[in-house]
Amino acid sequence: MNFIESTNFFVRTIMFDFINRDKNINLKFRLTPMIHIGSKEYYESVLDHIKSCDEIFYEGIALIKKEEKLYNKISLKNLGLTFYQYKVIADKLGLVTQSEYFDLNELKEKLTHSDFNPESGEEAWKNLTLKEKIKLSFIDPLKLFVFHQGITREILAKNFMTSRQEAYLAYGPIEDELGTSRNFIMNEREQLIFKNIRRRLNAEASLDKTIGIVYGAGHMKSIARYLIDNFNYVPRNGKFMKVFDIN
Repeated sequence: MNFIESTNFFVRTIMFDFINRDKNINLKFRLTPMIHIGSKEYYESVLDHIKSCDEIFYEGIALIKKEEKLYNKISLKNLGLTFYQYKVIADKLGLVTQSEYFDLNELKEKLTHSDFNPESGEEAWKNLTLKEKIKLSFIDPLKLFVFHQGITREILAKNFMTSRQEAYLAYGPIEDELGTSRNFIMNEREQLIFKNIRRRLNAEASLDKTIGIVYGAGHMKSIARYLIDNFNYVPRNGKFMKVFDIN
């Protein structure tokens, strides 16, 4: 199933409610795919759609706030260079970033952080090879810098098109290869969501409750498969949310 749709006219995400086939399991999950760059209206729409959720699992790698010694400059904190490039791209396209505009503070009573905390993030970072640390810290931000030279909304939209996703699946890196940046960014973080899903199902399966999962769109297929394959959930109530128009 698709959580992103990119055309020559717009980019939009698709949000689904996941409902269990077993009538005795009332706990529902609302999978809400996020994209780092979009319009203000997109982030407002997402916020409106998750307000009715009883609890929200949300992403965001928490970084340790400390002074880095010179020999320790290649650290988890360097991920901020990538988010800076997102901001540059957004400014060039008349858009905004998720980190600057999508504010969950008004829903703070419902929030459950489902990502690396400072300690687990640093521990996972230590398991990366030096090559992968350099890639995440410097190579990826540099690629983004080159990418946004002459950037247009059309060029950005092409990165979300089906043909690009299929090429990645065929030739891209393995998601769960230990010591790789891809495993760090994707698989290891997804395990934290899976852990929270299991906890809620063990304790609250019979409750009439909806848990929103607000996470990067790239993670949504894995989360959906986890719910379908392990707990007999099915998707319902698909809703489109336009991320941005091309023109």
